[in-house]
Amino acid sequence: MTTAVCEQRIGWVFLTLCVVIWGVNGVAFKIGVRPPLDPILLNGVRFLIVAPLMALVVALTARENLKISRPDALRCALYGFVAVVFGETLTTAAVKYTSVANMALLGPGTISLFTALWASVLGEQSFSKLGWCGAAVAMLGVAVVAGSGPGGFRVDPQSLIGDGMALGRSLVHSLYLLNLTKTLQKTSVLTVTLYNMVFGALWFIPYVVIKAPGVAWQALAPEVWWAIVWTIVPTTLFGYWAWNWTMRRVGAVASTNVMYFLPLASALAAWGILHEPLRAGQVLGGGVIVLGILLLRRDALQRAVR
Repeated sequence: MTTAVCEQRIGWVFLTLCVVIWGVNGVAFKIGVRPPLDPILLNGVRFLIVAPLMALVVALTARENLKISRPDALRCALYGFVAVVFGETLTTAAVKYTSVANMALLGPGTISLFTALWASVLGEQSFSKLGWCGAAVAMLGVAVVAGSGPGGFRVDPQSLIGDGMALGRSLVHSLYLLNLTKTLQKTSVLTVTLYNMVFGALWFIPYVVIKAPGVAWQALAPEVWWAIVWTIVPTTLFGYWAWNWTMRRVGAVASTNVMYFLPLASALAAWGILHEPLRAGQVLGGGVIVLGILLLRRDALQRAVR
């Protein structure tokens, strides 16, 4: 077995672990944003803890040169804002208004769809009629999920706010992933991961400095502390590194295939921990989304063979 093949297999194992961890993370977000915490403060504290920890680990273990050029530093500063500040905050805010299952279906569950569509828009990939049919089917599934309110198929205005946030995050994050793949071709995974987190943490400092002193941290419930720890250790420290390590070996479009299972992991975690019900619209819409993305994938594979 070659080194490349071995690394690809390890990458798929890492991605599977990420799906399980990030599935539970939706529950952690739901618990963590209970008052007095809010999505920005939760993620600000999270990354202001994570960034120094990762920097310490890197300083003690890294054997590579972590210096980056000014253009790369500016790029990582932008990545830190898009992926960390915008992406993580919007995801956390989404579960305040909608269910964990909806957030996962319309957020991470559609990243594969939007990654493929962005690749088409940017001229990196083209689709036949089958591919565009798949995209249309997937978007129909999105509409079904968004229209599935508590108790059945009906529009819930509050849930739609969270659904819109999840979709917005997916749309932006998929574009970020395509650009990240290009950066990882010339810059190491460790370097990109570290600088993304450091710059992400720096963006949060003003808000945390203003808001954190007014929080009675000693009065937070144990489950809130559990949620904070979960978002820091497995979700961020391991998850970000494992994802970036795998992206370089598997690629953005291919690696997002495992995101099909994230909604299932999130729904099961929310059902088991928060006792959130699974609604018919979520199950049906999720299946339609997956069907549409599979059609997209089939079209892409057929074109690759040709």
